[in-house]
Amino acid sequence: MSIPLVRAQHLIHFIAVLRDIGVPVERELERSRLPVSIEQTPGDYVSFPRALEWVWRSNRDVAIMDLGFIAGCGMSIGALDPDTRRAVIAAPTGLARIAAVADHIHRENSAQKISTRREGGYVRVAFEICGFQTNPFVGFAEWLNIQGIIAIIRSAAGAAWCPAEITFISRVQPSDAALEAYGSTRILTGQPSCSLLVAQIDLARTCIDRQAHPQPQLEGADDPTTPTRTPSGLGEAWDFVTALRAIIRPYLPQGYPNLSLVAEIAGMSERTLQRRLAQCGLTYSRIVEEVRFDIASDLLADPSRNIIDIAHAAGYGNAPHFSRAFRRLTGMSPRDYRRAGRVSA
Repeated sequence: MSIPLVRAQHLIHFIAVLRDIGVPVERELERSRLPVSIEQTPGDYVSFPRALEWVWRSNRDVAIMDLGFIAGCGMSIGALDPDTRRAVIAAPTGLARIAAVADHIHRENSAQKISTRREGGYVRVAFEICGFQTNPFVGFAEWLNIQGIIAIIRSAAGAAWCPAEITFISRVQPSDAALEAYGSTRILTGQPSCSLLVAQIDLARTCIDRQAHPQPQLEGADDPTTPTRTPSGLGEAWDFVTALRAIIRPYLPQGYPNLSLVAEIAGMSERTLQRRLAQCGLTYSRIVEEVRFDIASDLLADPSRNIIDIAHAAGYGNAPHFSRAFRRLTGMSPRDYRRAGRVSA
């Protein structure tokens, strides 16, 4: 059974818009039991259905298509997961960049798939959000998908490029702002899939940043070595334990995450969750301990971070408690671990 997760960055696009219209974001996040500090960790993951519902409940009567379009305007290559971004930037043409993001899309949304098919002289780029085709809030995610792919194609076809057609599963009509932004594009709602139609020649072009006389580099292209926070164990697909670790991570700055909360997010009872972990030879407390260690070891590599802040980020109430737990796992104190890392580097 899969657990639908989405990178926090996608939720952050909506948070910025909601804050601008006066929504008390922190209070609403806490009420929905989403991580309240999620804006500080865009590479972490949150429950996808919970995020969709939270955006809807917090939107202050702004229509789905209005809010989705405005939030989607923040989509860019630079907003992608670092591994995905590197793969996209390395690809030479628009078509190759679409293939790269399709290969890595599970890093953005575990329920997401991207496919392409030819239609005459065009290519249809289609998005499938598995299990959410009938979700009434799917329009929020559809706009992020559409505008993210448009940003990628524009890296080859130019900043003014627009698709021939955009289709939405959502039956809600697009906003006036969207119609104006894509004035030459046919926009259809209530369709079998979310997609956009692209002329083959536009996808075949060499990307602007790779041409002989390049324009200014794409956002995010100047630092291909940006550290990644990809969940430990995530390869070409999510497994149960990797997804569970990802769920737990953003809650740790608020303290030890309650088993009942994590089970609810995972869509199962506490007993079922514990049984699934037992089948993997694990316990819930061990999973939490492992995630805490991952956070701590990442942050200890940054010499500007003090031990107390690292302890709190990993969900410990105080530095001595953190030091004891860290020594139990590694046989070293956090300070000795940091010193050893510097020497080996």
